[in-house]
Amino acid sequence: MASYDPQTTLAAITDNAVPIIAIGGLSIVAMWVFFIEAARMSKRDKVAPMALWMTALWWPHDTNYLLRYDDWFDTYDHWFMQLFWFAIIVTAASETIYVLQTIRYGRDELSPGQSQNMHTLRIIGAMAAGVISWNLLKGALDDPLFLLSFMGTLLWGLPSSMALLTRRRSAVGQSLLEWQAYCVMTFCYSIASIGFFEDDFFHSWPYVGICGAACIWSVVVVVQLKAAGAARSSWTAERKIPVGV
Repeated sequence: MASYDPQTTLAAITDNAVPIIAIGGLSIVAMWVFFIEAARMSKRDKVAPMALWMTALWWPHDTNYLLRYDDWFDTYDHWFMQLFWFAIIVTAASETIYVLQTIRYGRDELSPGQSQNMHTLRIIGAMAAGVISWNLLKGALDDPLFLLSFMGTLLWGLPSSMALLTRRRSAVGQSLLEWQAYCVMTFCYSIASIGFFEDDFFHSWPYVGICGAACIWSVVVVVQLKAAGAARSSWTAERKIPVGV
């Protein structure tokens, strides 16, 4: 299946600047709320903030975007990619914090019976594997502007909530605000890309399908967390629920 044409897509983004800035701006604010709230919930409940495989894939994705500074400010020299670059600084920094929080709080859950040093080595090894995996995946994707991979990260991030909910048998470490923000982010990016990027790729059934799946799944996650008694936000008084009980 053919991918999108970068110049055609960027021209469409310029032509639709007002709705894209409005919808995309809301998506970015929701993204920041999600990432900051996840770190706050981890600190509050003293558990890893995300499933390890999620952090191991998101961190190299976002840091790789930041490292391609010349692409966004020289090769393409387009305001949309440059604004995304500044937005991704917050997410990459948050994901670095997630790694440290997973090392600090995740030993009993992820490395039972292991020493703290061994747990730390395991997390570092998982992150190294994530870097290798992302670079292999990126090399196989015809996605020069990261517009497909951004949608992909939204889809593959959703199983993290369900994995934690199942493993811990409680909503500890997760809040409704966190995943409601994720829901808003997913819907906004889907609407902006399908509605205003204009290239036929973003109207194809596989792309529309991945957007639809991510949007529906994000709503399911919020409903499940509410049913599980998740805290409204990290400012809600902590409930003393042991992990795995």
